[in-house]
Amino acid sequence: MKPQDQIRLNEANRPAVYLDQWVWIRLAQAAKGKPQDPKDKSVLKAVRSASEAGVAFPLSSTHYVETLRTSSHSRRLAVANTMASISHCRTLAPRRVVMRHQLLTAMHESFGRPMFRPERPQIVGLGVHWAFEGVQHQLSIRNPDGVPLPHGALIPADILCRLTQWAEIQFLTGPADDQIELLRTKYGYRPEATEDVIKSRLEWEEIYRDLLANDPITREELRVRIQAREVIHEHLDLIQEVFQEYGVPFRTLTGGSHPTAGHNREAMVAFFNRMPTVRLAVARKLDLFRDSTSTWKVNDLQDIDAISQAAPYCDVVVGDKATVASVRKMDLPDTLITAKLNDLVLALPRLVAVAEKLGGDKSGWDWLSPGVGFDPISPEKALSALRASGEVGN
Repeated sequence: MKPQDQIRLNEANRPAVYLDQWVWIRLAQAAKGKPQDPKDKSVLKAVRSASEAGVAFPLSSTHYVETLRTSSHSRRLAVANTMASISHCRTLAPRRVVMRHQLLTAMHESFGRPMFRPERPQIVGLGVHWAFEGVQHQLSIRNPDGVPLPHGALIPADILCRLTQWAEIQFLTGPADDQIELLRTKYGYRPEATEDVIKSRLEWEEIYRDLLANDPITREELRVRIQAREVIHEHLDLIQEVFQEYGVPFRTLTGGSHPTAGHNREAMVAFFNRMPTVRLAVARKLDLFRDSTSTWKVNDLQDIDAISQAAPYCDVVVGDKATVASVRKMDLPDTLITAKLNDLVLALPRLVAVAEKLGGDKSGWDWLSPGVGFDPISPEKALSALRASGEVGN
């Protein structure tokens, strides 16, 4: 089986669409009545309609990072509100989760270990904790000693669900300017830590770009080297952990007991070609490295992270032009990757039909309180509602 035949991993029934940050910004501008393009109003209407029908528009950890990099709180709030109203704060599982599944699948197909094909993990979940940790959280109510109270003990489940949704929007928006000092001094808030990690990864790529200037090589050789760098720098800890967990010697990657064991690059390249997230990242980085005039940017890494994580699991991915041009060369089956909003609009009716036939939980929030849907409520409004209903006193 060719690697490209295996790249589509989304077997869940819920159709999913991944939108790059620039798309969300355009939609937010249209929602405010200031569209960048007059057609954006129609795009927003089509996307909202698809979301209401049950099509998932999951966010990734990259969306949180990119939104928080915007200095203006009001602009972040506008984008976050648009994201939340359409995505319902659905999020993609973190890269480590999807990479573990892809790695186990490649091991099963290549070495027969694990013996059975790994079950596909849940990819789309809810909230910031799902995006970064792969777990779903809800707000908890605690007594004066800090002990969590049973679910629904003081606040009805539906109100607690809506409060959790409100909190998710706050995570996406980030703190207001007058909150930052308290968060830093009392809670250790350090958003620059994320920036430091990204800058370190950027330096890793820039170093190799400079080395290539004095080491011209063929496109295929460059592809092999980029793949090796990608695996070592981005995923080596996970690979070591999983190989040890299943008792697979590292030499198996390069031929095992074969006479050329330890030296068979073809075997190693073929193994990692089975991992779609690796292949997508390598495809984009290959084009960036081959363009000697290009200057690597933080956005390049974030775009690579997002599209390589989303494309194997989503029906439609809308990205930036350069990234889309690189990964579309892979001809991913059943996944539309485009940089055009019109392509998105044309693709939505088919996804809506699937979602409507599927029925069920259209918002994703039935896990916490069935029937609530996505209807966030602030603490102040929740308190007023509880007082009006007699649930709490004045």
